[in-house]
Amino acid sequence: MAVRESDLVSRFAAELPRLLPGLAVEQVTPGREVPGGRSANLLVNVRCGRSRRELLMEVKAVGEPRMAELAIARLGRLRETRRKSYPVFAAPFVSRRTRELCRSSSMGYVDLLGNAYLRYGSVLIDRVSDANRPLERRGLRSLLAPKATRVIRALLLGAAESHRITELSETCSMSPAGVYFVVKLLETKGFVRRDVGRRIVISEPRRLLLEWATNWTVEKSQAHRYFSFEKNPEQLIATLSETAKNLNIEHAFTGMAGASLVAPFTRYEDVWLYADDGAQRLSESLDLRPVSSGANVVILDPYDGGVFVGAREIRGISVVSDVQLFVDLYTNPARGQEQAEQILEKAIRFPVTP
Repeated sequence: MAVRESDLVSRFAAELPRLLPGLAVEQVTPGREVPGGRSANLLVNVRCGRSRRELLMEVKAVGEPRMAELAIARLGRLRETRRKSYPVFAAPFVSRRTRELCRSSSMGYVDLLGNAYLRYGSVLIDRVSDANRPLERRGLRSLLAPKATRVIRALLLGAAESHRITELSETCSMSPAGVYFVVKLLETKGFVRRDVGRRIVISEPRRLLLEWATNWTVEKSQAHRYFSFEKNPEQLIATLSETAKNLNIEHAFTGMAGASLVAPFTRYEDVWLYADDGAQRLSESLDLRPVSSGANVVILDPYDGGVFVGAREIRGISVVSDVQLFVDLYTNPARGQEQAEQILEKAIRFPVTP
């Protein structure tokens, strides 16, 4: 059930003494008009020792970057007439990215979990709640659903372009309504924006890629692990590729094997590839032995067909897109993050945002 903003304003007004330890809350005035015909949700008079300050507080039901950007602009205008005031963004939960935005804009923040940051004069309050991580992850669930990642991938692969919902719908083989839902989430979190023509523009591609990769594992796909007597990984790649083509199996290499063809950085021994409904046929054709440990071949049933979008042939070998390669590598414990960073540095070209 959605929380009404007016109820939140009242709740913050009542709980500020708890949320801002070290400050004496002397007066809280909700919805007061200020010069220029504008109003702040809350005007809060606080004291620390002999130092007094007025807080201009903007309260929102959602603490994501898009809401913070609006609050930063609005409170910035208010400060033009109240120069001794300090702006504060408030929401039930203020996300990590929103906290970064507020700090970089010289604005404070506070949420009902206990996250708080105020810095003015000699006053510094900087509190981080232990409840942050579960809520951060919960907020990513919808974005990292299988079909939703199709939209993220399409935007990252086309980061230099602007997009319409209908175009993304066709690219991602999704309904316009499904694409709109994902785009709306991305917009709320500050990953995308709309240009003057209302087309979708990715505003922070690198941050979006890292957010996806950090909260991902290649084993979202079902992994079939095998042992091959062929010890040379390059020869394994060649043999698996040729066999998959002969069997008409849609496939693409990922992990260290894929990286070895794009931006080799470290030695590897195991070969990973996506193969659409092909694990059994490949294992039978190549006499691969199923194992629970010591595998040197891992065949992945794709969690979603989108993993093949952007795949290309390098020296006759099909490799997933650089975006998919980065995501699959990033949480691999065997130096995967280092290899992923090489992919980002040498192969992925995101436009520079102003």
